[in-house]
Amino acid sequence: MSLATFSPQELQQFTRAFEDLFYAADPASMTSYYTEDAQLMADGIQPIQGHAAITGFWHAAITRAAAARARRTIRLHESHSSGDLGYALCTVTVDIPPAGPATGAGGTTIAVWDATIWRRDPAGRWRIAVDISTPLPRERR
Repeated sequence: MSLATFSPQELQQFTRAFEDLFYAADPASMTSYYTEDAQLMADGIQPIQGHAAITGFWHAAITRAAAARARRTIRLHESHSSGDLGYALCTVTVDIPPAGPATGAGGTTIAVWDATIWRRDPAGRWRIAVDISTPLPRERR
């Protein structure tokens, strides 16, 4: 999958589609938005590159989120393109509910800033070339 244009409207649609694929447990379709040689950098892991590694990353993230009953939301803040390159700045918020009434523990919210660099391919479609996220301070509920 890819974007036909790099407009704010299409990027908003992308964020919803990406979330839907996450909840559908479809890491391969999520990865299809990335270039073949894309790089992904996230907290706690060495940078990874290529579709196989990125699919593995999303598979693990989906598995962890499902086990924790977490809900994830992407919010687009800014985007811009020039020529065949573009960027999007988002926050991704993950709400993890309390483990259960017996534990007495509250839920947790994890938020990250996410910057994606997009590249237009020879067919004119936009794909993620670099995906970098960094955590924001945790909030306790």
